[in-house]
Amino acid sequence: MCAAYSDSSPSAAVTWGRYSDMRPCEIDAVLARSPIAYVPWGALEWHSAHAPIGLDSTKAEGICWELAKRTGGVVLPAIPLAANTIKPFKGFPHSIDISAGLITNLAEEICLQLAEEGFTLVVLFTGHYPPEQIDALEAGAARARAQAAGTAFKVCADNHFLEGGDFSADHAGAYETSYQMYFQPGSVKVSDLPERALTLDEDGITGEDPREASEERGAKQLEILLQNAVPAIAVWSKEINAKR
Repeated sequence: MCAAYSDSSPSAAVTWGRYSDMRPCEIDAVLARSPIAYVPWGALEWHSAHAPIGLDSTKAEGICWELAKRTGGVVLPAIPLAANTIKPFKGFPHSIDISAGLITNLAEEICLQLAEEGFTLVVLFTGHYPPEQIDALEAGAARARAQAAGTAFKVCADNHFLEGGDFSADHAGAYETSYQMYFQPGSVKVSDLPERALTLDEDGITGEDPREASEERGAKQLEILLQNAVPAIAVWSKEINAKR
């Protein structure tokens, strides 16, 4: 007997899993029940001295994992390719900046192949959200829409789902750092930050001071996001299923 991953709570009725860890029969089980594919999109980018370079990928993949638990579906491994990182913007090191065209082409191909596999909703979820990144992903999704009418392709980011909370998106500030702490405990070292006011030009930080971040805040941010995102995903799924 082959069973897909299932939430352990008594009320749960969805199946979900990490695509790369699943056997074919497990993927088939998810497709039959909740044909949603989450594609987390991140970056390799400077997030100041205290946080890992892959913060955006960790954040996006962690959020997608929590969404899949609630909606069903599969989560692909995070793609750490970002346009308009802080590297060309402010010159910080250790960032890999990717052309928008490459991101668009890759997004299109991934969307089309997931549609071919039978997924009816593909969510490109980016943890790196300057306009250039959103536009590049949306361009790829638009190309896919023109070729695969039976699948819905949506582009979104964590900062799209903050309504009703007291949090504001940032770069390497308390908002993003709290997510990093929550999804990867022990990976942040705020003691590496200089003992002065932090700035974008000197430190690559916007928003609240990351020294105000915590795992508890990360959990609260995630709760707000899920409250907003899960209903939206349900609507997207209902809309595409009504067209089929």
